[in-house]
Amino acid sequence: MATIRKINWTAAMRDMRNDRAKPVAGFLASRSLEIARLDRTAREAAAVPFAVAGSYDRSAIMKAAIASARAQKAKGSKAPWSQLVGLALKTIWRNAKAQRSFAAH
Repeated sequence: MATIRKINWTAAMRDMRNDRAKPVAGFLASRSLEIARLDRTAREAAAVPFAVAGSYDRSAIMKAAIASARAQKAKGSKAPWSQLVGLALKTIWRNAKAQRSFAAH
């Protein structure tokens, strides 16, 4: 066994380059499809009842807030993640409180 090992750097770099993910052919189309998917996910998460039997479903509230924040981020919002989630949580909690008061009457 040889003590010196030879590496063909050109071939190694070419193999690493080929292992990378290929860019999507229709970038704009794939971006708009992703935005549409995230919008649909946010709408579905917001349609779930947040107040059940007089108590709040915190898991559903958090899922809806994260889905809304992801949709806003995908649309190109420059706001930090914490601000997006915070605003989404305020909106979702307002809706949850309205649902709970509506169900009580």
